[in-house]
Amino acid sequence: MRAGIKLDIGFDTHPDYRRLFGDADICAFLRARGVQAVESPVEPDTDAARVAAHIRRCVEAGLRLSLHPYTEGTEFNPALFHDHPDNPCRRMHERFLQWAADAAAQQAARTIVNIHSAAGAADARRDDLIDSSIEFFRWAADWCARNAPTVRVVAELQIHDARGTMQRIGARYDELLHVACNADIGICWDVGHAFMNARRFGWPLDPPPAFLNRVAHVHCHDVNEEDHEPLIHGNVPWRRQLADLADAGFEGTVILEVTPKRFLPAGGLPVLEQSLAALQHWQER
Repeated sequence: MRAGIKLDIGFDTHPDYRRLFGDADICAFLRARGVQAVESPVEPDTDAARVAAHIRRCVEAGLRLSLHPYTEGTEFNPALFHDHPDNPCRRMHERFLQWAADAAAQQAARTIVNIHSAAGAADARRDDLIDSSIEFFRWAADWCARNAPTVRVVAELQIHDARGTMQRIGARYDELLHVACNADIGICWDVGHAFMNARRFGWPLDPPPAFLNRVAHVHCHDVNEEDHEPLIHGNVPWRRQLADLADAGFEGTVILEVTPKRFLPAGGLPVLEQSLAALQHWQER
């Protein structure tokens, strides 16, 4: 397994990153502490030139890059996908997938694109959202097969909306597995989301074997009152879950999905280093 971390585009000048890392060369700092990969969010208004520069920077630093599009609440969400050239969701994701293809070519390695399934209003028909998710991911997988075979699309385990104002497809293991199997794509297992769903709603904490066999990417973080916390609380059983993944043959990237904004109040750079060390040496405990 490769240890990775979330790294925003524009990190060099982002105030939170500078507060956390000071004047350090961030990529060099991460590499010196065993980080091999990064996952970078992209949004509909992300500038293409900044993405290109970010890809070059990560590749030059020896960091394997994956991308994580965010489109919830926009016209680009998979809930609004139709396989027509003028469909906004299709056009936007062609852009995201092309960026991933560019990254794959530069890093000479498979590039993961981690995408959320459809999200809709509370009164939307859930079956329609599931069908839209499957149609979207089938299209995305086919686009990659035709245009970028070294790009792999995965769908992420979501966190269920406790307020009940939005439906997110793929918050339950069985539902996400249904989407992934019918679209023939991989899964991003977010173990923090799984813990939050289990704590709030009594859903299963651990997935079935068929789910583990489809996992191609992992988000790892701890949970206290909220999720996406450093690996210091001991609430999420992520070590045991990584062991289950290893037994299932997983050899991909585990992303420490914690931002500087969460590291800073938790203790800053020493806590980041502690979390990275824990992630890299998870088998020792």
